[in-house]
Amino acid sequence: MTFTKLRSRDIPAMQAQVQEYEETASGARHIHLATDNPERVFLVAFPTVPGASDGRAHILEHLALCGSARYPVRDPFFAMLRRSTAHFMNAMTYPDKTVYPFASTDRTDFFNLLDVYLDAVFFPRLDYLDFLQEGWRLELDGNRLAYQGIVFNEMKGAFADPLRALDSGIAAILLAGTTYAVESGGDPIEIPSLTHAALKDFHAQHYHPSQAVFMTAGCLDPREVQDVIEQRVLATLSGRMPRKMPQLAPQWTVPQAATIPVPTSEHGVQMSWLLGESADPHAYYHAELLEAGLLGNASAPLMRAMESAGFGRPSSLNGTDAGGRQIVFHLGMEGLTRGQVDDARRRIRSALEQAAREGVPQPLLQAALRDMRFGQREIGGGDMPDALDRLLHALPLAMHGGDIMDGFDADAILEDLQDRIADPRFFKELVQQLLDTPTRLDVMVVPDPAYLQKRQQIEDERLAALQAALEDAERQRLRAESAALLARQRQPVNNDALPRIRPADVSPLPQPSLPLQASDDGVIAVSIPSNGISYAHVLYEVSGMDAATWPWLRLYADLLPDLGLGDKSYEEADAWRHDRVPHFDVDLHVLQTQEAEPSLRIHVDFHARGLREENKAIAEVLSASIRAPRFDEHERLAFLIDSMVQDMRNNLADEGDDYARLAVTAPLSALRNFENRVEGLAAITFYRELHAKAQTEEGIKEIAQRLAELHRRIIGCPASIIAAGVDDDAQALAAALDVPRGGERAPGTAQLAPDGRWGNAALHAPAQVNHCYAAWQVPGLAHPDAPVLAVLGEILTNLVLHQALREEGGAYGGHASYSASAGIFAMMSYRDPRLAATYADFGRALEWLKTAELTREQVEEAIICVIQHLDRPRTPYEEVMQSWERQQQGISEDMRRRFRQGVLRCSARDIKAVAARWLDGNPQSRAAFVGSTEQDLAGLEVVDLVKLAN
Repeated sequence: MTFTKLRSRDIPAMQAQVQEYEETASGARHIHLATDNPERVFLVAFPTVPGASDGRAHILEHLALCGSARYPVRDPFFAMLRRSTAHFMNAMTYPDKTVYPFASTDRTDFFNLLDVYLDAVFFPRLDYLDFLQEGWRLELDGNRLAYQGIVFNEMKGAFADPLRALDSGIAAILLAGTTYAVESGGDPIEIPSLTHAALKDFHAQHYHPSQAVFMTAGCLDPREVQDVIEQRVLATLSGRMPRKMPQLAPQWTVPQAATIPVPTSEHGVQMSWLLGESADPHAYYHAELLEAGLLGNASAPLMRAMESAGFGRPSSLNGTDAGGRQIVFHLGMEGLTRGQVDDARRRIRSALEQAAREGVPQPLLQAALRDMRFGQREIGGGDMPDALDRLLHALPLAMHGGDIMDGFDADAILEDLQDRIADPRFFKELVQQLLDTPTRLDVMVVPDPAYLQKRQQIEDERLAALQAALEDAERQRLRAESAALLARQRQPVNNDALPRIRPADVSPLPQPSLPLQASDDGVIAVSIPSNGISYAHVLYEVSGMDAATWPWLRLYADLLPDLGLGDKSYEEADAWRHDRVPHFDVDLHVLQTQEAEPSLRIHVDFHARGLREENKAIAEVLSASIRAPRFDEHERLAFLIDSMVQDMRNNLADEGDDYARLAVTAPLSALRNFENRVEGLAAITFYRELHAKAQTEEGIKEIAQRLAELHRRIIGCPASIIAAGVDDDAQALAAALDVPRGGERAPGTAQLAPDGRWGNAALHAPAQVNHCYAAWQVPGLAHPDAPVLAVLGEILTNLVLHQALREEGGAYGGHASYSASAGIFAMMSYRDPRLAATYADFGRALEWLKTAELTREQVEEAIICVIQHLDRPRTPYEEVMQSWERQQQGISEDMRRRFRQGVLRCSARDIKAVAARWLDGNPQSRAAFVGSTEQDLAGLEVVDLVKLAN
């Protein structure tokens, strides 16, 4: 063994132990988070510090997964996605590092992936044709020259985000001379300057064991992982290079000012300070405390100053950015006119000066520390495994020269802060230090509605110049390269070198749902191993409300947490809630039943969570928020509605894929039609009309009355209570709730006919890419064809659409999928340079299936893909909510068993028969988000999103 254990530390708040190792010869580091969790997590990270915006770190991330020395297949990463039961596989490029993580609950699968990942990152082939496919290339479309490439098109889509443009513009000035000043993902204007040779050299300089940080978590023996690293990597790669570190930006002697254009219609003001190093835990937590004290809730001084200005709204960029080597702190306002910019800047400055003189209430700082402790203890859910999230949080300390233990264990630092905030001078001094920091950039944000068109014009002019100078020999070379790439993309792939999990290796039975038994009064109280966190939901079933009310339900849920309460103003109410619990929110739970004639079960969900010591406070917050919300603060209502609408208008292009997804499925599914009405195209119309009404005193009064009446109707509906926590906490928490319970549940549930208005739409807002969708109505989970439809989606993705849309077409993503919950089968592409050709590929995929000879291995790989989704681990709290949702949908354990076994025994014959029955020749709905209407729209009818929103 060449890895030496340096130290370890128990972390009681996480019920874990952190172990730190170093390999003697190379200096490679291994951090292991030892837990009893069966979820095994691995990542390897490298410092990647590009000095240009040509995307070399990002393109290298893609190429590293395109074949390696021991696995010389064309696409081992995507192949392993269907040969593994891993529930998380990815690779991510950050401004100063590249990370390759995966997670699996199966031991054999974990070590299979470990072998593939290590070979991929340390011994990639970095083939020139892969560079052309994944990065960028020049291509002749007929006689017309064009840029193509997956990363190139991915980043064209990314640049539609106004916030990204602002953040990048600030970094280019505030962090000039460092890697953070360039676009790590790649600026499409600069990407074509990257050469294949430069990319290979970047790999040689950055991807070496001496630069690597290995991290693992779960019930693993770290020595076993180290054995594999030694055999597969260190036995071949020797030597030790100085560890690469991102540069430090120079400190300024005086603040600077700049003007930054962004793709929006509004002005803004942004102040950005460069603070200490993020690897310094005191600098990091001081910045976090500063953010909480200034912006933590509506009563915090900076938030209050910005929200009560009578114009504009707080910037979406506000707060601490500690992702790089140095901490950046942002304060600003958006939604301004040019004449309001100076007033907004003065208002922010004045509020800071006042905070430096007077400080902030002690409870605000106490709540901030409570939230930090809560974050250490809560088992996080969602798509990313909790252990991986914790590793990624600690990783910057390992990369930037900090103490890795501080990334996992903040107790000592929080205790120190607890003592410090007892002195009112402490926070005042933090604010004064911010005011006195000379490295500050004052930005005027100016709207540039033609931002994306200008970028496209630069690209078009460059291509025109290249085409004018194109000689016959160069033309022949480009055609030869395109032909070679296409031939390689269409070459049959032999993945026999790659390990795989087979259907026989997985359980034929699903993991049983958590049994939930409601008491006579509708209370579900569950004891779970939650690490001392308590959860509570009060759910009012509003399924009987008519469709015209549904957008108002969404508005109600979005507004209520930001409104007043009883005799408290909205500022006082926000402070009161935040003082008591780390999380309170209102949401809508909408589920489609698995019946022959599906219906909707709709609940308004009031929920809160906190430390078990705060159970009484959780109950108080929920009870008061349900019993006595205020809708009479008309200025507050107008401000919140204006903020919602302006955010919607600014993000039409960035969220175009969601609008297209809902538009295409609304004609086919009651669930998707509901979603389209409350957050899709139909919602755009609702919010435009709502915004117009909110401009007058009479109109805002009418809105307030409508919301108050809706609240009375909601709390008059039947209510269920779900509580979860350790030991007997859940029962006690449920008993402490004092909320209206309404009457008996009505026997009927909401039924909504599909809405055919959007079934052939080209949704347009200025952008440089498209998102294409086609969808069919199919049966839900209870139908015998449901498991085959799930496998069919994976077959079409694995064998046709990935190659046609991503590899050949240049889209960032493309796949087919089956949604049992909505009764939808769909094909889609994401950040796609094509449109008509993509729809042609959708059609060709179905034609291909009719005559394709599907092998058993191909079918088994598709089966494993479905099993991955079914078996994704969930936190104890997620299991509670998932079991409740299954009850609402009418999904029995027998139904789940039949679906899983139907997946496992699926055959090629079944797949062809089900495709013929439900897709071939059946009506389909189509909708796309289109960045330009000058292209072939494949018969879609244009809907101008900008006009619709304004």
